Amino acid sequence: MHEAVPKTDAPTDVLDRFAGATPELARLRALRPELIELEQRAYEVLFPVRTGPGPATGSGPATGSGLATGRGSATGPGPGLATGPGPATGSGPATGSGPATGSGPATGSGPATSARTAPGTVTDTGVSVAERAAAALAVAVEHRRAPAVGHYRALLDTATGETATADRIIARAPLDGDTATAAKAAKATAATTTATATGAATPGRIAAAVAHARLLTHTPAQGGLDVLRAAGFTDPQIVTVSQTIAFANHQMQLAAGLALLATGDSGTGTDPGAPSTTVAGGPRYTTDVLTWRPAIRPLAPGELGEEHRAALAGKARVDTPYFRTLGHDLGILAVRTAIDLAAFTAEGGLPRAERELAATAVSLYNGCVYCASVHARLTARLHGDPAPVRRFLAYGSTAVLGRRWKLITRLATGLAPVPATAAEADVEALRELGLTELALVDLVHCAAFFGWANRLMLSLGSVEGEDQEHDGRQATE
Repeated sequence: MHEAVPKTDAPTDVLDRFAGATPELARLRALRPELIELEQRAYEVLFPVRTGPGPATGSGPATGSGLATGRGSATGPGPGLATGPGPATGSGPATGSGPATGSGPATGSGPATSARTAPGTVTDTGVSVAERAAAALAVAVEHRRAPAVGHYRALLDTATGETATADRIIARAPLDGDTATAAKAAKATAATTTATATGAATPGRIAAAVAHARLLTHTPAQGGLDVLRAAGFTDPQIVTVSQTIAFANHQMQLAAGLALLATGDSGTGTDPGAPSTTVAGGPRYTTDVLTWRPAIRPLAPGELGEEHRAALAGKARVDTPYFRTLGHDLGILAVRTAIDLAAFTAEGGLPRAERELAATAVSLYNGCVYCASVHARLTARLHGDPAPVRRFLAYGSTAVLGRRWKLITRLATGLAPVPATAAEADVEALRELGLTELALVDLVHCAAFFGWANRLMLSLGSVEGEDQEHDGRQATE
């Protein structure tokens, strides 16, 4: 059983801190309050918080105010935050059709908790907090997101009881061979877990998690699982590590985009006068239906319980190999589904076809043939004319799309690199074209979500054939 992150005195919304915590940022984020709640809950599921001596544990998706989605969703049984000497418990399903509300985000300087909602349930796959924090720290370093580097460093230092591991990750120095660090890390985890039984944070496992994080961050299309398997990660643990890395990339890109909307500066230190990022299309990108083949054993259809179906509420197909693979870590799957639906189906703001266009643009940048196929089809169906979508797949940024689509794909594409290259000029051009603040917030959320989705799809499987089941999100308004 992995340990929970020790609670600090100052509750905070981590994304708010990562993006700069300005009043304008708070105002913009408040346009989609449901996503404020859900993003924080995803963080708390992956980095469980302890408020008492006992671990925060559970076996089902999040409870509390309910996982509210754009269409409403139900969640299954599961506990909230542990508040005493034993684990938290709970037994009733939570439902929601609107945002969970509270007093708004708080700020602080230490590892975050939320005073507004229970963090949801953590599926105990045995990935330690040290391994998760090390992977997230590596992602933050590559994105040049200083507040996130400080935050995840604090989590890692606390989890390992030493500072050398974080120092080496930040310096991009090798993690193997440091015997002093190895001894401290082993001692810090030996009291509660063993490497063979639950995947304790041995130095080799931390090094593997960091190496995988760097690979998925910079070259997701080349993501393989060899380094994790060699370090002893089981299939469910690989899903948890992959979710942690993909979510951290999503956090960094979302923070960059929201900061750009709020202040005109993404905070990545890139040259605002540099040319916009472009994407190349080509014959491998298609609107044909493709097949995704899992690289690890997905859950068998018979292993899917009601809690899995609740975690995928709103998805038309819950029995696909992709979702059965993600089902190894039920806690983050539930809240990820809710974020997906809230970002792509919330009423008002950016038209749905253009949200799917943003997803297609990021998928082209990351080289995710499967995601590009799914979301190009959705874009074409919602738009009513497949011709410009096919041109985009074939020619990328040089395609003839019309000014509005050209600018939407430019901003979405600019949020995909590591670090993000999108600039104030990209936002201002869309404002001049008439996009509202809500539409821009939607665009940023949808583009950043695919910093998460592409990395899961690319690392946990591969594309083959032309008879694939799509990801299940219905193409209806």
